[in-house]
Amino acid sequence: LVNDIDGNTFVDLVSSSASVPLGAAREDLIDPLVEAMREVGNVDSHGTATEFMVPLAEKILEITPASLTRVDLGLNGTEVVETAVKMMRRATGRPVVIGFLGGYHGETSLTSALGAEENEISKGIRPLSAGFAHAPYPNPYRTPFGPPRPGGSGDSTVDFIRDHLLFHAFDPHEVAGVLIEPILGSGGCVAPTQEFWDALTALCDEYGWLLCVDEVKTGFGRSGEMFAVGKWDLQPDLMCLGKAMGGGVAPIGAVLGSERAMGTYDDMPTGSTWSWLPWACAASLATIDLFEREPILENVRELERVGRERLGALKEKHPQIGDARAFGGFQALEFVIDRESRERDSELQHLVGRRATELGVLTDSSSTSLNIQPSLAMPPEVFAAALDRIGQATVASIAELGR
Repeated sequence: LVNDIDGNTFVDLVSSSASVPLGAAREDLIDPLVEAMREVGNVDSHGTATEFMVPLAEKILEITPASLTRVDLGLNGTEVVETAVKMMRRATGRPVVIGFLGGYHGETSLTSALGAEENEISKGIRPLSAGFAHAPYPNPYRTPFGPPRPGGSGDSTVDFIRDHLLFHAFDPHEVAGVLIEPILGSGGCVAPTQEFWDALTALCDEYGWLLCVDEVKTGFGRSGEMFAVGKWDLQPDLMCLGKAMGGGVAPIGAVLGSERAMGTYDDMPTGSTWSWLPWACAASLATIDLFEREPILENVRELERVGRERLGALKEKHPQIGDARAFGGFQALEFVIDRESRERDSELQHLVGRRATELGVLTDSSSTSLNIQPSLAMPPEVFAAALDRIGQATVASIAELGR
């Protein structure tokens, strides 16, 4: 819950863009942070290792896919994504990284170019960084493609990469790899199919590309798995972490890699002055400890069940809702003018967000959908009641706009 200066209380379904995973200002996360700050203070992690750094690196490797054997530190998600791109190019000697339209990786010149959200976040600062190519994100609801072609990869998005990007744009041996969110976060809670992942990993294997997953937003339980790659048993070459890694009380990020991605060089500068400060490491260790001691993932799966039930019923009732999605603590409603054209109804979506706020529920109305990101520890009955209020906001907004 969130209180404003006027004494109003809101159910928080934003969670600071999923960077506060377990509720705000938890004492069991703040206390170890403060203790570490008092004991060690701030130490430049590039010059000095502390008692918190190595245990955190070891713990992260323990809970992530077996393909990842090395860790590099970072201050936040954007920074480690930039580091991952540098590593992909350094490890392969190739310049091009493939990203996906609709992805979000940050707002620096490089990460804006990688995510291809120039229209939304890059007005007036183009051109951005070079060296990227893009395919549409594999969105089952909004795919621009038809069925996979006969004799193709088994997935239409991967067919596009193979048949068009690799034919018209560049040689496959110029490509260092692919960088992708396993579930679109800011882009609207969209998850690819198993067929996509099978086809993409086969393409990476064929040409020696590195597969990097951006788990900055999906990592640490948000998807219902500790990491979203677990939904498809992926073994990536690189993984980027941030946001919830610090439990909502400290900024911290990490990029993890395989021996091929990170083990063939030791002279590439990475990180920044404030990366992996002792107290941030202590907070991250305490966050992981909570996941291991408490039934958080079980609760997230119950939140998913509630969301699928409540949001699904809302979609069935209102043709103005084109799609309702729920993957763990990532959930979304997509509003449309009509279901046949699937043209987005941003006016209705934003109004629903405002009316929900008036009813005491905070949501994230993005450029694509009304995004819902509860605390992973939120009681399911509290979440259900909040979704019911979103339903009330939807009814009121449809009537107000005469939809």
